[in-house]
Formats: sequence, C-alpha cells, structure tokens
Amino acid sequence: MTCSLKWYRRNEFGKRQQIEFKLIREKPEWKIHRERHEPREVYEPDEQDWDDLLDFMARQLNRGKVYPKDLEIVQRLKERALE
Repeated sequence: MTCSLKWYRRNEFGKRQQIEFKLIREKPEWKIHRERHEPREVYEPDEQDWDDLLDFMARQLNRGKVYPKDLEIVQRLKERALE
C-alpha cells in the first residue's frame, strides 16, 4: 500500500516544523522541514513521533483517508523500530 501524511509540531524554541511520513509498500520514509526556504531532511523518528503518527492515522482512518492495512503495517513497523 502507499500512504503519505504530513503534520506539524513545535520544536523546543516554539517554531513550527513539518513532519512528513511516506509509506511505500512496507518501506517507511520520514522527512522533516525545519524552516521555510530550507530543504527537507531525512529524519529519524522517536517514540513520540510514532505515537503521533498512529493517532493521526486513526483519525484519518475514521474519515476514510487511510486504509486499515496501512495502519496495521505502521503498527508493525513501530514495534520493529523500537526494539
């Protein structure tokens, strides 16, 4: 399955950052856009980012914008990543 999601969070200085998650088959790709006019960088997520992603996906699932299979894949990927 293919899934692409973006959301915002604040850094320790209060600046807004965009987190981008792409799932192509079972390969996750995380990127962060720290500031305007800066390129997106590859990003290594922590446990909070995985939790935020799963919460966001659950909300999108209720709206019919994410497939249940994608949510299952991401839950498995989180378990593997946090081992």
